Amino acid sequence: MITALVDKIGPIQITSTCGGRHARHSQHYLGRAIDFRPLAVSSRKAAAAARSLASVGGVGTYSNGLVHADVGQREASWYGHKRSRYASAAKRGRYARLARNGG
Repeated sequence: MITALVDKIGPIQITSTCGGRHARHSQHYLGRAIDFRPLAVSSRKAAAAARSLASVGGVGTYSNGLVHADVGQREASWYGHKRSRYASAAKRGRYARLARNGG
């Protein structure tokens, strides 16, 4: 998948493979996914190129310019915001306070 992707869009910088923190049932943990930054095209064009590959199952883009591509069997596509642990905890705390205060 990576070779075919680079053939289509040019060089990429791989930022994540198996390690790190990912969603609970992420393809990353199975060694079937990468997150990358395209170096020659926009993330939108890179995501479109990834979706066009028969070997790619899921493609996602993040607001920070990274693209996710995996070879999972399920076809999935998304645009999301990469949140820090702090932002996630702050959001949970805010909603917890609203719930306690009846808001």
